[in-house]
Amino acid sequence: MKNPFKFAKELLRYSRGELSGREREEVENVLEETEGLNELVRELGDKERIKEELRVIRTFDTEKALKEINRKRGKGRRLFIPWVAAASVVVVAGMTALFLLNRVPEKAASVPVVARVEPGKAKVTFEMASGARFVLDTLTSTIRNDRANVAFENSDGTLRVEEQVDTVGDNLLEVGRNKILVPYGGTYSLILADGTKVYLNSGTELEFPSRFSKEKRQVILKGEAYFEVARNENKPFIVQVNEMAVKVLGTSFNVKSYVDEPGVYTTLVEGSVAIVRDGQPDKVIVPGEQAYYNKGVGTLSVNPVDVAEFIAWKDGFFLFKDLPLEEILRIVSRWYDVEVFYVNQGARSVVYSGKLPMYSSIEDVLRKFEISGEVRFDLKGRVLMVYDK
Repeated sequence: MKNPFKFAKELLRYSRGELSGREREEVENVLEETEGLNELVRELGDKERIKEELRVIRTFDTEKALKEINRKRGKGRRLFIPWVAAASVVVVAGMTALFLLNRVPEKAASVPVVARVEPGKAKVTFEMASGARFVLDTLTSTIRNDRANVAFENSDGTLRVEEQVDTVGDNLLEVGRNKILVPYGGTYSLILADGTKVYLNSGTELEFPSRFSKEKRQVILKGEAYFEVARNENKPFIVQVNEMAVKVLGTSFNVKSYVDEPGVYTTLVEGSVAIVRDGQPDKVIVPGEQAYYNKGVGTLSVNPVDVAEFIAWKDGFFLFKDLPLEEILRIVSRWYDVEVFYVNQGARSVVYSGKLPMYSSIEDVLRKFEISGEVRFDLKGRVLMVYDK
């Protein structure tokens, strides 16, 4: 199956007569097989139609932002317009091609082509410091690490690190860390050697030692996790996230730091934590507060929040309170492992509140938003198109 957006570029060149003989033949073969694409080609060749489409597209927020960037750089507006125009035509054509290339012929309309997109089906992997890898979803046996004298027990969605009898003292520390990877579409739990419990959200990676050192307990997080830290006043627990760290003695808190998020969110449920940054004084937050570290500019802010909104995921719920749809779908897309495209930019800013079970299918979740009448969705495989109404 051709990539619809790549094929849209080929259609655009085809309508202009820019393809080689072989390329033209390949496009024409697809045109013969796919009803409706010939009409798209005719529209791409209609200069007046394209001019009108671009007039509409230029009213989108994206164009406004590009003009603002252009103004600040002191360049003429013309430099951006050809690029925006070409990209806009390809996107519009690509969306049409996506629909036509995936459309079911009428005679087969009664046969479901796309299975319901279900969550929680991803394979969680565990990589030991030695390099050995295991799929936790199907692992039933105990894994032993004789060098660190620990055993890894896996059952009921939880991996437990259990220290064995210490017979050689300080020689038990090993070089390197273990790693647990939870892909989009799943969650998992981990109980560390000190008794700390970690809930890992979808799209998360956690590095941890088999045994902690005498001075500190440190893990490295990418993604989102909820920690219930076993108290030990003589050995702080440290979560390293990007350029900052969260330091605690014993407490419950949530840390979110995805690549596609603009910052790191640390939400405290109970106890106290300190946000540690190089060259900056530690910032202590109290229960009910959230520290936000902006990764782009390196600033830190603290605000009171409803912690239930930020930890509902560990209990199997989406909880949204006055959030724009763009932020909601960013969260939902990780859980169901889908790509989101906005056909109408206005849909991004529609605000919603609500509580939904995470183990519903994505169709059930989207239906809740469509009831409002503000937006509608078109799901093709794992590509979600978003329209406003």
